[in-house]
Amino acid sequence: MPDENPYFDLRPAGAPGSFTLPARKWREIVFVRAMRQGADGLWRRDPTRPMPPLRQPDLFPEGHRFRAERLPDRRPQDPVHPRRRPRDRILLTPLADNPNRRPG
Repeated sequence: MPDENPYFDLRPAGAPGSFTLPARKWREIVFVRAMRQGADGLWRRDPTRPMPPLRQPDLFPEGHRFRAERLPDRRPQDPVHPRRRPRDRILLTPLADNPNRRPG
């Protein structure tokens, strides 16, 4: 039953440091304004706002930027339960060029 608890369903993906999480969890993070989108379209952690509970709390370090991309649910729609929620995921890729990093 991997989808019983979607709020803790984080999976490594793609580039080093990249991971996916359920779209429902991403909506919660954005709703509480723990992550904010900048003018450049990248997402940053807002240290003044609390992060919702995560099994791995260090996934969103302060000052790092992330690119977010929606990965649609590839399962065919269930004709018996057409209103069942899709299981879309969000791919979050941390960017290596961190502008807040201090030289040293």
